[in-house]
Amino acid sequence: MTDQPAHDDELLRRSQESIDEAKAAAADVVEPAEDDLVDEGLPVADDAAPSSGPAPAP
Repeated sequence: MTDQPAHDDELLRRSQESIDEAKAAAADVVEPAEDDLVDEGLPVADDAAPSSGPAPAP
């Protein structure tokens, strides 16, 4: 039989509360649409040189 200190229950309860709070905060996060991430009004550099070699593999 295992004897566990009484404070383990309190620690477990506080840990679960922290997890629940983090889940609630994560549910409130709203990610912007992909179109909102690109500013179409930014100027494009005309003097950009092409890179040498193939593009890196994804």
